[in-house]
Amino acid sequence: MTMHCKGCGALLQTENEQEVGYVINIEQPFCQSCYRLMHYGEVNAHFHPQDLPQLGRNAVAVMMSSVLHLDMLFQYPVYRFEPDLKYVYIINQIDLLPKQTNLDELLKRIIAKAKALKIPYYDIILMSAKNPLDIANLKTYLATFKEPNVYLLGVQNSGKTTVYKALTDNEEALAFTKAGLTQEPFSAKVGYQMIWDMPGLYQEGYIHQFLPYEDYKKLIPTQTIKPRIYQLKKGQALILKGLLAIQNMKTDTSLVLYLSPFVKIHKTRIERIEALLKKDPTLLPLEAYEEKAFKIGEKKTQITFADIGFLHTEKTNTLSFIIPNKMHLTLTEALFK
Repeated sequence: MTMHCKGCGALLQTENEQEVGYVINIEQPFCQSCYRLMHYGEVNAHFHPQDLPQLGRNAVAVMMSSVLHLDMLFQYPVYRFEPDLKYVYIINQIDLLPKQTNLDELLKRIIAKAKALKIPYYDIILMSAKNPLDIANLKTYLATFKEPNVYLLGVQNSGKTTVYKALTDNEEALAFTKAGLTQEPFSAKVGYQMIWDMPGLYQEGYIHQFLPYEDYKKLIPTQTIKPRIYQLKKGQALILKGLLAIQNMKTDTSLVLYLSPFVKIHKTRIERIEALLKKDPTLLPLEAYEEKAFKIGEKKTQITFADIGFLHTEKTNTLSFIIPNKMHLTLTEALFK
């Protein structure tokens, strides 16, 4: 009989301490990685499932995305490999958005984007996995489908396991702010349907590649974000301490940053960036950084940095970023005000 970790779903094994699912005793319910995460908050390695498991045809695919990952919305074309499924898109963690956010306008823009990209979808839903009413509504909604299988899919740290635990009353699967936590699918029967929590889709360049868990877990927002507004003159810059620098190259501008309160921001002149990075402990030596520039048009623009947050700006300009090599950095149209 094969045994799986109750925290991450990995197949348990006693042979290799460096591999997924290692336990000292095969009868232990949690692998060593999950045990140390639960009890000591320690993460020694990140294991990323390589392939998306094959899905059953008669099923509903719930494609989950955090509001922190709106730049990646519709970027994983699972529907091309599994065209026979019904696709429901869930934008999770709307509780992170400022309370004044117009959710109707956000939904309207997301629907317009889906239609422009010709994305097949059955429905698009905004919700928070922390809201019991949203979970109850989702549970009722999923029960309206005749399909016997419901798969929860999405980028790592999009909240799939939190939703799975709430839908199935599972108390043992782990839902921490850690990339690649779920290693193998979890499943549980709810009514006549089997609910599946699938391993997160891997995204290169997210923050766990550059910082240890004890540092980056504070930088990924978990509470409602209070936007921080900065007026930058030409030649000024913002340093997101220990992470990256934002340089204003051409004209005076206003930036609205959506970040965890643990991200410290320092305003300075562009020519002082290198000295300040040398002075402070940085996550990488200076030679491990690269520079990337974006031309900003007249439309409201969002620039997303890894999975820790983003900024909004809407004045024609050029912004240049000093980032760790291969950090995920994108420019998209802003989907909310």
